[in-house]
Amino acid sequence: MRRVTFLLPFVFCFYSIVYSDTANFEFYGKIYNKWLYRNNDSQGVLTLGNPFWPKEGISGDNGVGSEFELNIKGHVSQYVLATVRLESRFGSVWQDWWESGDIKYDKPNTSGESLGMNRAEYIKLRGYNIRLAPPIPFVTAVSVGSSDFSMFNPYTIGKSRYIDRDNGKGIFVEGANKGRDIEYVLGIIALPKLYVGPGWSTGIGDPILTNPFYTNDYAYAAKLKYNISDRLNLTSIVSFVNDLEANLLDPDAKGAKYPDCKDELGNPIANCEKDNAVALDYRYRNLNATFEMEYDVTDKISINFIVGYSLSAINTKYATNGVRESQGMFPMIYSSDPVSDAIEKLLVEFVPLEEINYQLKLEIFNFGENWTATFGTRREADVLVTDGFMEGGQLPTLNLANEFIDFDEPFYESCIGWRGVTLLNNLNTGDFSFSLEYTFLTYNTNRQNRDIDNTYPNFTYSEGYTDTDFYDYSNTLDRGRDPRSVYKRNQDRHTNLFVFTTKYFPSFVSGLGLSIKAKFIMDTDYRKVGKKEDDYVGNILTLRFATEYQFNDEFKATLGYQYDTWDEKNRSSDPTESIYYNYLTVKHKPFVMLSYVFGGASIRYYLEYLNKDQNRGEQSPSENIFKVVRSKATMEVVW
Repeated sequence: MRRVTFLLPFVFCFYSIVYSDTANFEFYGKIYNKWLYRNNDSQGVLTLGNPFWPKEGISGDNGVGSEFELNIKGHVSQYVLATVRLESRFGSVWQDWWESGDIKYDKPNTSGESLGMNRAEYIKLRGYNIRLAPPIPFVTAVSVGSSDFSMFNPYTIGKSRYIDRDNGKGIFVEGANKGRDIEYVLGIIALPKLYVGPGWSTGIGDPILTNPFYTNDYAYAAKLKYNISDRLNLTSIVSFVNDLEANLLDPDAKGAKYPDCKDELGNPIANCEKDNAVALDYRYRNLNATFEMEYDVTDKISINFIVGYSLSAINTKYATNGVRESQGMFPMIYSSDPVSDAIEKLLVEFVPLEEINYQLKLEIFNFGENWTATFGTRREADVLVTDGFMEGGQLPTLNLANEFIDFDEPFYESCIGWRGVTLLNNLNTGDFSFSLEYTFLTYNTNRQNRDIDNTYPNFTYSEGYTDTDFYDYSNTLDRGRDPRSVYKRNQDRHTNLFVFTTKYFPSFVSGLGLSIKAKFIMDTDYRKVGKKEDDYVGNILTLRFATEYQFNDEFKATLGYQYDTWDEKNRSSDPTESIYYNYLTVKHKPFVMLSYVFGGASIRYYLEYLNKDQNRGEQSPSENIFKVVRSKATMEVVW
């Protein structure tokens, strides 16, 4: 009888779940599997992780991992909507049979359960949001909880990258007038302890701070949009990041500099007293504001114009100088005085020959050398129409997110300091489409004797072309330019960039497609003015060919080949000598991609072979030969 009584609550709970009215619930599930394999001896399910977290155990090229996701949407009433996302921890490989999360050893061992909670596949609450539609004039909705911040823009508070899409939390108010001519969004956002601020943090791990105080750290944002007509609208966005700490001059603060209100000589300090209340001081502040105009002049001509202003202030009493202490690895300018700058960008789109789908884009842009947007978009966005050096895109921040990606995912580069013009021609006619781009770049960062020892971060490797195929976060394999590096000690640089792409889908062969892409970059940096022997000249050529065939509605195959040759004069120097070395790099990359969709399951397989021969003047040729086979397969079901 006692056993039956004990089970009654569980029986009642089960009955309520199964037989209760579920009309106000929506469920969405997904299982995702990924296979990574390469001819090396690394283990993991993510090509690039973060080298500063070696115990993550997720990075590596050989492993199979799975992930489960459950989304729940509750229609509480006609005024209230609640959403929740639950997801398993990704990182465990299929060989982790018995992993329970406890750590038994700190060194390699044969135990079945020793790698910690990151291998335990636990279910985590990833996103939650309550959205209200209150009966308040000029208020459309109030949202409390998770958000990806997509309502703002890359220059202020940027949309979160996919893996962080609902990690951010805040309170948001949306509204409009009756005719919706004027719309607005107000937001208060909890700052992430990781990535926003000096040293990619709001104080965690900073040796200066005795008691990192982060629960009062918030960003504030406001967006106002004025829809003047169907063709013209104006948008203004302002964001303010405020990282606060306990004032170390307050004797009530943990780790106070003068806890007894006496100086180093034992003399009383004026106006210093304990009152059981801790005053606050700022560690970091960042103000960003943009004004944007979108104007469809006619059906054939449209204009987008944006200007922005940024102000960044680091309190050096509370933030370590990572430019000096971390070999230039720092996400912002370190200065005891506030730094400010502006951006301007004009994009004109013109369709002069509509009957043959010819489009012309002209973009003029100017990004100030001191522009700072530490909470701006870090990935999966693009603010310029140019193909750039890297195909992923260009973003106006030093705080890029090129970690936690696989080898087939694109890289993003910082465009801080870029000044130039792009002319892009697009033509779609019959079975063909063409694109031709010319971009000229000069740089607001051109300067002599810049202080990269204490003020401007150079991210260690600032010279030469970046090989994203073999990038290893700190880029020690290739020693090419870090995508975040925009500052050099001596620079006098300009760049010419040409890109041609074409696609051909012959109407007489259903399902067949051919594509060609060619990119040529002429990059010149005179570096130290008046010293010709250190001038950098880089001629970069990339050719890519691919053919695809859609066999039926379910199965598609792509076969391709990419060729790269990079001729770089005076690319880099021996740190101990004033001698520059020439580099010659040649890469061959044949690849194949298969995709199959059947009965609700989506399967994708990608395989490539990389043959790279790099002649680095300071090293023997045998050190710079790469013969790499790598593959990635995914299988996903959604219901």
